[in-house]
Amino acid sequence: MSEPALHVALVTPAYPPLPGGGERYVGALARGLAAAGAQVTVVTSAATAEADFWNGVGDRSENNEEGARVIRLPILPAAGGRDALMRRRRMMVLLSALPGDQSSLLADMARRFPAVDGFAETLNGLGKVDVVHGFNISWEHGLVAAHEYARRAGVPFVATPFAHLGESALGRVARNSTMNHQLRLLRDAARVLVLTRLEADGLARYHIRPERLGVIGSGVDPVPADYADSPYFAEDHHEARGNFGVYIGRQSFDKGALHAADAVRVLRRRGRDIALLLVGSTAPEFEKYRRRLSPEDRAAIRTVGVLSDRDKHAVLSRAKFLMLPSRSDSFGIVLLEAWSHGVPVVAARAGGIPGVVDDGANGLLVPFADVDGLASAAERLITDSVFARRIGEAGRQKVRAQYSWDVVARRVLEQYRQLLESN
Repeated sequence: MSEPALHVALVTPAYPPLPGGGERYVGALARGLAAAGAQVTVVTSAATAEADFWNGVGDRSENNEEGARVIRLPILPAAGGRDALMRRRRMMVLLSALPGDQSSLLADMARRFPAVDGFAETLNGLGKVDVVHGFNISWEHGLVAAHEYARRAGVPFVATPFAHLGESALGRVARNSTMNHQLRLLRDAARVLVLTRLEADGLARYHIRPERLGVIGSGVDPVPADYADSPYFAEDHHEARGNFGVYIGRQSFDKGALHAADAVRVLRRRGRDIALLLVGSTAPEFEKYRRRLSPEDRAAIRTVGVLSDRDKHAVLSRAKFLMLPSRSDSFGIVLLEAWSHGVPVVAARAGGIPGVVDDGANGLLVPFADVDGLASAAERLITDSVFARRIGEAGRQKVRAQYSWDVVARRVLEQYRQLLESN
């Protein structure tokens, strides 16, 4: 008689179709674990857009999605909306900086990030679970709920924080990911599975035990076969004309969207015929920034919203470069997507990105917020086609050699098995 399948509960604040690297990561892992024979239950929210985290959304639903049981729970609206929620977040950072350990109070406050209704009850009703695996320390209610459930149920708790450590351990971005309660969660975890060696080394400096840290890497989805049929290839589509670079991600300050736009404006003042297409959702600070642009700059700094995978790859395939000058990415899957087309990348030397991009070999790294540095790096790519092709092709070869979701799923399963065998 065969042994029952390993039952894994993945707990995450959001899940596809919400666009985002972390959401896509958990979705790909769920598919990979299910394909490898595990029983996978995803417990998440009903969010399909980031604004749902403070506006509230949805009812409870349950479906089988690509081999995984996915339970989506409603989000309660935040009193006072996004601004009030972000003020509470800043208050949490200040509380964590006080003398002593504020973990209990902070963990209670974390239940609003986001205010998912029913995490504990849903986890309690799952029946026998072998491993509970929580994700995303920036919106950590799911991690808090997973940790508490693991203690009640006596099962291993695994965490993948997608830690945003920014440019330095003392910076604002790092403080948002290393509050008292967040570090307690990670120190209590049986395993902390991270995406890069750089993230592992960064967390080890916060006294996460090295033997509990595991580097599992990332993968990239196949390029859609029909991307060449996208309307972005149509002769009459304005985005298909001229030279452009691409930014993909939430258009915010920490993600570097404002710096990417300013870099392209610098290039245009230098006489370079280049535009920037920004793909993804728009944060209020970028909307305010773009409204202040001149009509000429606004025409060159084009926001195109969230695109389908087909359209996104169509845009990437035509781009001169991808620019990801972010300090809040633990990995940056869009780098792999650009490399899949042999497109060279310019990115920030911050967060987990230097653990992915080898400066000068398969991309160019620039300090966060260095607009002139970004402009000069992009200028090199658009004026030296031989160099641009060389580093783009080096990126393509790195993707083929290192980044497979099947490999990620096998690594994670091996971590689970080690934990269960040691108990």
